[in-house]
Amino acid sequence: MKIAVFGAGSLGSVLGAILSRKNDVLLITRGEHLRAIQENGLRVEGMVNDLFHIDALDHYPGGFDLLILTVKAYQTESAAEEIKKQYDGEPVITFQNGVGVVDILKKYGFDVIPGVTTMGATRTLPGVVMYAGYGDTFIGEENGRFSERVIHFAENFTECGLRVEVVNDIMERRWVKAAINACINPLTAIMRVPNGKLADKELVEIVKCVADECSAVLSDMGIYADVFSLAMDVIEKTAKNRSSMLQDIEMGRKTEIDFITGPFIQGMCNKMLYHMVKFMEK
Repeated sequence: MKIAVFGAGSLGSVLGAILSRKNDVLLITRGEHLRAIQENGLRVEGMVNDLFHIDALDHYPGGFDLLILTVKAYQTESAAEEIKKQYDGEPVITFQNGVGVVDILKKYGFDVIPGVTTMGATRTLPGVVMYAGYGDTFIGEENGRFSERVIHFAENFTECGLRVEVVNDIMERRWVKAAINACINPLTAIMRVPNGKLADKELVEIVKCVADECSAVLSDMGIYADVFSLAMDVIEKTAKNRSSMLQDIEMGRKTEIDFITGPFIQGMCNKMLYHMVKFMEK
């Protein structure tokens, strides 16, 4: 199967590398990361230690069986504009963080398959990514139907070594994933620590406050989840990972705070973290 990964930074690079074991993969990225992959291949360290020689470009050329989208949530519209130039109806799986990206992609006419992953990945150098935590990965049709195509994709991914489960509640899981991210990403970015440090007895109290607020918002939507337990499980499984929001702050980039914490800003703990990160973005 021909698979293109659009936005191959840390997570996208790891996904592409694993899927290249049984598929023809193209990584779409830019800058020094692109040049390093083209010249020397992609080095993955951590849970996998290997050098992958994968095609890489700075644009989507079209003609693929599947497109995986891993750009930042706030880059969704610009990515959609670029993909649209060569888009021919191929399925688009989004593993992006946050709430709202599925609706944006549908607005552009894409055939979207929502996905969720808690894999931990960090780009350490151009052409080098740290695969810091397995996590869980799910895909599913937005309408909850167990279609042949999502089953086929899940089987393909699993055969490559990426454990993927097909579920009938993927949109609820995307909301829960956003809540888990709201517990982890802003606090790691503010404190400048890897995920595992949030298990510290002082910081864990903040995690619990954020989680309780997120659980309340989800409950109002009819989604019942123990966000605190789920967040602590991810913190344990990805202890060495530096969250994407932390990486963004360290690199002086815009963060995904509006798509992650924004939906839960009704609570005071979330509101405080939101405004702290927005200040740090400046």
